[in-house]
Amino acid sequence: MSTAPAVFAGLLAHPEAAGIFCDFDGCLSPIVPDPDAARPVRGASAILERLAKRYASVAVVSGRSVADLARRIHAPGVRLIGLHGMEELRSGVVTVLPEAEAARGAVERAAEHLERSLRGVRGAMLERKGLALAVHFRRARDPVEAERIASPLVVEAAADAGLAVVPGRRILEVRPMEGGDKGDAVRRVIAEHGLEAALAGGDDVGDLPAFAALDGLPVGIRVAVASAESPAPLVERADVVVGSPKEFVALLRRLA
Repeated sequence: MSTAPAVFAGLLAHPEAAGIFCDFDGCLSPIVPDPDAARPVRGASAILERLAKRYASVAVVSGRSVADLARRIHAPGVRLIGLHGMEELRSGVVTVLPEAEAARGAVERAAEHLERSLRGVRGAMLERKGLALAVHFRRARDPVEAERIASPLVVEAAADAGLAVVPGRRILEVRPMEGGDKGDAVRRVIAEHGLEAALAGGDDVGDLPAFAALDGLPVGIRVAVASAESPAPLVERADVVVGSPKEFVALLRRLA
């Protein structure tokens, strides 16, 4: 783990004005072929709970729905923000961005389209997430080939419904054009708490907007959880690089 205590000095000095943000898959949990089988690293929830007692705000910002996150993260005081910022669970109630809610019908149309068109792509799995869709390829015998075949089908379904396609690690996500991204969600929390320092952890291209959201803060620490699949821009943008979710959770333990 390429970290030095000095990197975190600004964060540790004033936790009452600092926030911690991280993804779930690839950061708190290893990437697995079946997304439903993902589980956080042992002790992750307890560490997040400890962090929430010390820092102004701690949030898990994920592409998963908040209902899904709530089944996997059990940490009172931690904000759960799902679907790249379109949903948030607050006081037991799921709130949804109005501009994203307006696209719910379009997402359903795209899902019906993909249910039909992906039948011939062996190993491709369509996940319905309410306001977004995900097409997974890790179950395929040849994930690269399955993604190559499915990509134009996904792009066509999204275009017909007026939705965006966002690539990830062996995944293509379909979501509303106006739903924002993880960076928008992080900026909302920073503004709400008046944060002066923050750490953002991520493992994929979808986390780059969260990294960018720290620009302009007096203290901004970007942590990349790297792997053989890591996009080069993520690692290049990072201030700290760790090699696995286990190492990332160990880093959080140090901050707690």
